[in-house]
Amino acid sequence: MLYFGPFRLDSERLLLSVGKRPLPLGPKVVRTLLAFAQRPGEVLTKRDLLDSVWPEGFVEEGNLAQNVYVLRKVLRQHWTDCIQTVPRRGYRFSGAVSASPPRQPRAARWYYAAAAAAFAVTLSLGLVHGTARSRPELAGLSPNGQRLFAMGTYYWKQRTQAALQKSVRYFRSVVKTDPKNARGYAALAEAYAIEGNYRFGPLRPSQSYALARSLARQALSLAPNLAEAHAAMGIAEDVKGTLTAARAQYRQALVLDPANASARQWYGASLLEQGRDREAFSELTKAAQLDPVSVATLAWLSNAAYLSRHYPEAVTYAREALDLSPQRPDAYIAMGLGDEALGNYPAAENAYRGFAAHCGRCKGEAAALLAHAYAASSDVRNARLELAVAKHERGMGKADAMDLAVAFIALGQRVEALAMLGRAWRQMPSAFPLVPDSRLDAILGDRRFRKYFKTPA
Repeated sequence: MLYFGPFRLDSERLLLSVGKRPLPLGPKVVRTLLAFAQRPGEVLTKRDLLDSVWPEGFVEEGNLAQNVYVLRKVLRQHWTDCIQTVPRRGYRFSGAVSASPPRQPRAARWYYAAAAAAFAVTLSLGLVHGTARSRPELAGLSPNGQRLFAMGTYYWKQRTQAALQKSVRYFRSVVKTDPKNARGYAALAEAYAIEGNYRFGPLRPSQSYALARSLARQALSLAPNLAEAHAAMGIAEDVKGTLTAARAQYRQALVLDPANASARQWYGASLLEQGRDREAFSELTKAAQLDPVSVATLAWLSNAAYLSRHYPEAVTYAREALDLSPQRPDAYIAMGLGDEALGNYPAAENAYRGFAAHCGRCKGEAAALLAHAYAASSDVRNARLELAVAKHERGMGKADAMDLAVAFIALGQRVEALAMLGRAWRQMPSAFPLVPDSRLDAILGDRRFRKYFKTPA
């Protein structure tokens, strides 16, 4: 175990914590920090770090730079940036590192004792005036509840199936430990809603959302003015038919707590789905500033950057998301789209292959994306081969009609593209984008396509 500033670094579990709260960082990011912390004050070359973090080899220097970028954001958020760049040599970790927890100075112990006494006086005054007695739902969680809540939050942020199921178990324990505190119900509601959205867990999505709404109502009954409870109701309502109600809940959560990163992320994602890409990009940027290691926020921000035509940023945010969670399929798509828009077709093709590798039932979709990338780079032969694969996939592996149409357009087959769009339109017109991405630029002036797309404002 290593200690520096407010951090505790568990070298065996590859877990970085602030106090008792674990931070959701990927193992390679933590391994990079471990390499620094084990040799504080020394200049480590890029080769030193690459050999330490990726002993298996086969890694680009860009991965190291990305890890350092994420670490600097985390360090600045909770302490100070102590990773120094040494020009033409490498990096140096300037923080003081210890193998044992730092002892609290006597003056500090006196200060905290005095602060605790002052807090006790304030609390007693609040009880006299009825404040705490009238709002017991806003009292803090018990020490055990706080511990369980931190663990649940850590797993919830990872957004993998296994991690989300662990978060559900921890948040259930929070509710059991602190049954009169709204935060446990709100967190559990968010976990079930995310399970429904991602189609994870043993329940059908409709069941997950119904349970989430019930828990969110329980949270609101205990704490009508708790931002987390309104955010929980928002994500529980974020389904077809209640999207307006969901956005109202997000806005209420942000009025109560403008620093609620989850509510800001979900509100930004909702704006993006409305076609309000610039507003969405702004909200999601704020969410990422509030929680720089949120995988979901970075993935959505990458998508918003792409639709707002901020292509370098789209690639950067997607890489950050993948550094934290290498199995995040939508981040591979956003990175591929950004690279395509920048004309970096080999990188786009690699990103789409990464998507295929990390999405077990997405063979057709990956093939459709690859077909467009090959066509855009004038590799017609491989484009047609991938398009043939995409057209013949059925069931869960079926390609999205929009991506198939885009591939047809890139190959100059507009009649086929129109037929594909017509079928998709009749089945689900609400699925068509309000803000078309750059792959559709070639057909926006064609009157035959005006029915399906609105031009950007």
